[in-house]
Amino acid sequence: MQALVVNGAGENKFVLDIGSSRLLVQADSVTLSPGQTLQLEVTATTPQLELKIISSSLQQYLGHSLSFIGQNIDLTALLQLLQQPPNPAIETLSSSSIQILENFIALQQRPLNSTEGGNILRQMIDSLGLQMEAKLHTGLKGEGTTTLKSALLEIMHLFGESEKIGEASKTPLSTIESFQLSQLRLAQENTIILPLPFPFLDQGYLLIDQKQEQETEDQQKSKQLHFSLHLALTGLGNLQIEFLQTDDGLWMRFNCDSQEKADFVSQFSDDLKQQLTDVPLQGLSFSGTANAPGTDLIRLLVPAGQSLLNTKV
Repeated sequence: MQALVVNGAGENKFVLDIGSSRLLVQADSVTLSPGQTLQLEVTATTPQLELKIISSSLQQYLGHSLSFIGQNIDLTALLQLLQQPPNPAIETLSSSSIQILENFIALQQRPLNSTEGGNILRQMIDSLGLQMEAKLHTGLKGEGTTTLKSALLEIMHLFGESEKIGEASKTPLSTIESFQLSQLRLAQENTIILPLPFPFLDQGYLLIDQKQEQETEDQQKSKQLHFSLHLALTGLGNLQIEFLQTDDGLWMRFNCDSQEKADFVSQFSDDLKQQLTDVPLQGLSFSGTANAPGTDLIRLLVPAGQSLLNTKV
């Protein structure tokens, strides 16, 4: 896998260009240079993705590892820094970027319920900027510059030299870019990934498997929909919820990171069944073998014997 070093981001962090995406990475005990070309291979997928430099224009960098950085999208610290007196930095931002930040935080703070939750999630995902480059490439400049990613890029441009503001803006920006790269890779497997940027989640994303749906359409069989939630919550830990919906009803499987937690969650089975009134629940099971959401995602992105991104396409 080939990568180009775009620029440094301070504290042994660098921006790499891989294919059509840019990622923020951390280099251990190495200083890279802008314009440098690297050849990377995956050396570990747990507890986080690690890449080894196997070829470089600077031979002394061979063997050093790189670790991807990614967290849930939390703008709290960034907004506090931008609003600090006596000269609030937020007043330097464009009015559109201020509006984007305010709207996104307002969406995150809205209570979820059965009628509004899906619409709120859709608005948050649409506002992230996951399709920003694609829209700009096709000439939709207005849509590309009214996203959270564009606002974060403006903050980076204005305050990149400010250690606190720079760090607070780089974290959500790298998270958005990580999801962009993930979708590029998973699209090859006919899978959609959607981030779940809710403040009560430490990590969260939704995977929608379109392969089964396509097979059933081709064979004119009953339609199936398979999707899964991959979550990390303070207190409950890692949680994976699998859904399989057919014409006959819905099957659900709750997978916690310990059997003790699975037994606890299973106590609320009756409450869940009462909430599911539109679709008949055909099966419900509980287990205690869930991995961290990031671990599951890396295993999908980097199957055994494959590279993270096919840069030849």
